[in-house]
Amino acid sequence: MASCGASSLAAAENPWTPPYCSVVAVDTSAFCYRVCSICERSLSDTASNCPVCSRRIPNAGSKHLYRLLVSVGTVDRVMVVVCFDRAARVLMGCSADEWTDFLGAHPSAREKVGELLQGEMLRMTLSRSRRGNAEHLRVASVVPLRAGFRPVIDRLRRLYGVEAGAPSSSHRGC
Repeated sequence: MASCGASSLAAAENPWTPPYCSVVAVDTSAFCYRVCSICERSLSDTASNCPVCSRRIPNAGSKHLYRLLVSVGTVDRVMVVVCFDRAARVLMGCSADEWTDFLGAHPSAREKVGELLQGEMLRMTLSRSRRGNAEHLRVASVVPLRAGFRPVIDRLRRLYGVEAGAPSSSHRGC
């Protein structure tokens, strides 16, 4: 594991605590992916059920998990990292299913995410994928450093005048 700001890829294998990193950009084209609600295996967009779990549990269902691509900058480099569900929830402030519902009701919120996160100062712990074949380092943990940090969903609810827990009119992919 390494923390955001390692000066070389070799440093990604050794722990290092940088002062901070800053969000440069967020890929807003795809925030999440569908998984089986039982085993969390990835599902294709066309699959209605998990081929493994549906044998034991009819209508096992699916849910969304985050996969956010974020460009972060340190004192000596800019790199793209991937925030999976646990780390992305810190920044987004809600589950990926809640985010999908929110996007269904407010499609323009998609582009606002990048605007809201750009410039945020963070401390990130990064790791390589378990299989070692991933293109980007993974964010193992993230801590916002700004005292007044509010998760994206809180700021968007305020912007759109939506109360927390308010039902959405449609369910749309992320």
